[in-house]
Amino acid sequence: MLSPLTKREREVLDQLVRGRSNREIARSLGISERTVKNHLRNIFTKLGVGDRTSAVVKALGGNR
Repeated sequence: MLSPLTKREREVLDQLVRGRSNREIARSLGISERTVKNHLRNIFTKLGVGDRTSAVVKALGGNR
């Protein structure tokens, strides 16, 4: 399920699973908040979800 994600998208998703904000993710990965938002939009589309919580649930193996 996570295979269509790029390496960077997987890194962003990992940070999201850890409960980090966009700002915290940006600082941790050395990218802008806007770039984080773009990655999240792509992640949501690829996972077929509409929000952060649903993305985390999918990442943790829920709703298979």
